[in-house]
Amino acid sequence: MPWMKSESNTSLGGARQSVDTASLHVVKRFAPDPNIKKKQRWTPHKWWLLIANTVLFCYGLGVLVLALLTFFKFYLRADVLIVGERMLLNCVICLFTSLLGYAGIMLNNRAVLTFYNLLLWVSFGMIAAVGYTSYRKNKWNIEGKLSYQWHYSLDADDRARIQTNLHCCGYKMFSDFHERSNKCFPRTLLPGCKFKYQTFTKEALTTCYIVAFSMVPVHLFVLFSGLMCSNHINRKFGKGLPPKIYRLDYQGIVAGTPTGSSLNVHTEGLQQRRS
Repeated sequence: MPWMKSESNTSLGGARQSVDTASLHVVKRFAPDPNIKKKQRWTPHKWWLLIANTVLFCYGLGVLVLALLTFFKFYLRADVLIVGERMLLNCVICLFTSLLGYAGIMLNNRAVLTFYNLLLWVSFGMIAAVGYTSYRKNKWNIEGKLSYQWHYSLDADDRARIQTNLHCCGYKMFSDFHERSNKCFPRTLLPGCKFKYQTFTKEALTTCYIVAFSMVPVHLFVLFSGLMCSNHINRKFGKGLPPKIYRLDYQGIVAGTPTGSSLNVHTEGLQQRRS
């Protein structure tokens, strides 16, 4: 150390002798040879996080497939669902979150996994919101809500699409907000859309909130797995630090002498040298 000179006999006062630099105990950190490649093994926490993220990927992919099937109208009532219940397909963010999780796991990147855990909370809120909204709409005055939607929220094109898909005309009857077509005219034999539209909407909402509330405990498992395992994707967490006894601090650097005594350089050496 530059301030520890063997010839400065008067720097520490008459009561103490100067400390010889040869008597200092120097601890050097062990540096492994970079040319020697050690076989890396995944930690149990990394395997657990990979399994949890795979579960998230599976149901995120399922929601995306359902959304695509609905958007491209691959099943019979897809058009009614697009017009009447658009918000039921808003959980596609789960798939993006799982892909971000795979990137963080494979790269051992804790910064990416931090955003992954944040998006898990967003996904949880989205799943809970879809489940609660569909349950509330299904259980509380769904007849009045669908009647209001038909008369005030839907435009002419939306009503025409529902009429074509459900093979009906008007809401309660032909004269109740109908949209004219080749099958919807004053003397048509088609019934009103009220019964069919309510029946389909109830079935869709019931299925939706059952699936959403069933996903909540599974998503909580993924969420807490991410929180607990993200810092342990490799074996470096809490390691690489020197023991506390060897952590040098300018306020308390201690020099050991051959006689076993110790000297605080900051309080007993430097201050006297400056004076």
